[in-house]
Amino acid sequence: MKLLVYSKDINLIDRYNSLFLDYKYKSVSEYSDLCYEAKKESIVVLMSITDCTDDIETFLNPLVELHTYIIILDEVPKYEICKKLITLGVRAYGNIMMDDIHLKEAINNVMDGNIWLYPEFINETVTKMRFESNPNLIHEQFKILTLREKEVANLVLEKMSYTEISEKLNITLRTVKAHTKNIYDKFHVQNRLSFILLFNK
Repeated sequence: MKLLVYSKDINLIDRYNSLFLDYKYKSVSEYSDLCYEAKKESIVVLMSITDCTDDIETFLNPLVELHTYIIILDEVPKYEICKKLITLGVRAYGNIMMDDIHLKEAINNVMDGNIWLYPEFINETVTKMRFESNPNLIHEQFKILTLREKEVANLVLEKMSYTEISEKLNITLRTVKAHTKNIYDKFHVQNRLSFILLFNK
């Protein structure tokens, strides 16, 4: 499968040129050329989100219909954009400044027919999607907690530090630690990380 780099910005090609040389790659800067290449053969297209038109769905649909595997890079990847892109058929989404090793992993995974997301972004995306698909999930599991414990638990799941929780709820750090100990005991976990992972499954 061939790699096609679609970019109006030469910096993207310059940034990863040594990596791209590992692949049989070609670069194009016009959408018509991109569609032409996609019609000729199965390709993986790598592009910056800034090179997509305002209506990203209209831009991507012809490519997805041609069974083109798409990798989109963004300066600051965002969950909402990720969700939309994956729904539209994009195979990978990550930071435009990621290390070569991660981009190579993304390209290889997509060439193998898989979906790839930047590792740190996976947990956030899966967690948000999980709770969006079942908004009552936390509410149901948190029934065993007191009102204040629920507040603290939600902030722990938002990955706030104990100090930040203390300041937000206007309670002492000692009180936050007491609440979290009770929360962890009720959910039979040892620590903060185990609690967060419990809700990231």
